[in-house]
Amino acid sequence: MKAWFTIVMCFSLSLAWAESPTVWFGKKNASRVLVINSALDLTSFEPILQDFVAQYPDVRVAYRDVNTLELYYLTIKEQSNPVASLAISSAMDLHFKLVNDGYARTYQSSLTDNLPQDFKWRDQLFAFSLEPIVMLVNKDAFPGPLPEDRQSLLQTIRQHGPAMTKRIGTYDIRQSGVGYLLASQDARQADLTWGRLLEAFGSHDVQTYCCTHNIIDDVADGKLVLGYNLLGSYASQRAKDDDRLKMILPKDFTLMLMRAALIPKNAPNPQDAGLFIDFLLSDRAQKMMQEQGLLFPIHPDIKNAEDPFVVSAPGPTGIIELDQQLLVGRDHAKQQRFIRNWEIAFEIQREE
Repeated sequence: MKAWFTIVMCFSLSLAWAESPTVWFGKKNASRVLVINSALDLTSFEPILQDFVAQYPDVRVAYRDVNTLELYYLTIKEQSNPVASLAISSAMDLHFKLVNDGYARTYQSSLTDNLPQDFKWRDQLFAFSLEPIVMLVNKDAFPGPLPEDRQSLLQTIRQHGPAMTKRIGTYDIRQSGVGYLLASQDARQADLTWGRLLEAFGSHDVQTYCCTHNIIDDVADGKLVLGYNLLGSYASQRAKDDDRLKMILPKDFTLMLMRAALIPKNAPNPQDAGLFIDFLLSDRAQKMMQEQGLLFPIHPDIKNAEDPFVVSAPGPTGIIELDQQLLVGRDHAKQQRFIRNWEIAFEIQREE
């Protein structure tokens, strides 16, 4: 099974390259090139990339957008033929595993030194954003009162079964690295609720997706009435611009996830990769993330409590910590068992 999975991932990487063209930023005659492999949607990151090359005109940036699981395998693959000098991901556990397995290099600066210990690991992995994991609802299509938490969502599913069938979307944890992380953390935070959710989702034909924007598009169009366990930055952006949508931070508990960057061990341009990490941690970029509604910064300006990019959870929050506990869920046997239980609950037939 492990060999089969590796073959599938190599094929998937080939498809990812075919479907994810490089987007360039900066002057064509810049003396240096920084290649970034990232699982961050360009719509959320483009203003930051544009500002970086404006601040550092000698650097041209090549930005390649891939999904979190593909990014993990791509970072390993490029060790023998280095291309990217920076990797950015929301799949904290996969990035942590890359560091633990020796695929990252050390970087230190005054900005990384001042980063709280909870937001970095071994001076090789650096968080620059901390965002809530949310539900996104189509207010016009959702049957009954909007859910406040997982329990009220379960109640709506029980009371309005036909209207909810095939109209809930979440990540396919076999394809999405961050999807697997969030599902495993959900199970860890609330074991009983997670079991009931799995059962309810499975019996109502939950729709699974590789990527956040696909779920959000289908919620906006009314094909889905609710997206579950979504990245808050993307959901907040769309809800701000679309009156049909409402982002919900569950009041029972709201998971908080870090986006993090690392410099691959054999990076061809580690100096500019470090410069970009410093830029992400700078007051300038952190302020831009919040004021332009791009990402949830790790250093938000909390003066305006109504700012949608200042987290104001109605209940407890659970930060997914950047530590060795992340490796537990990525133990191969445990991972396969978790995925298999997920497939059984969702009544998904495994391809042999």
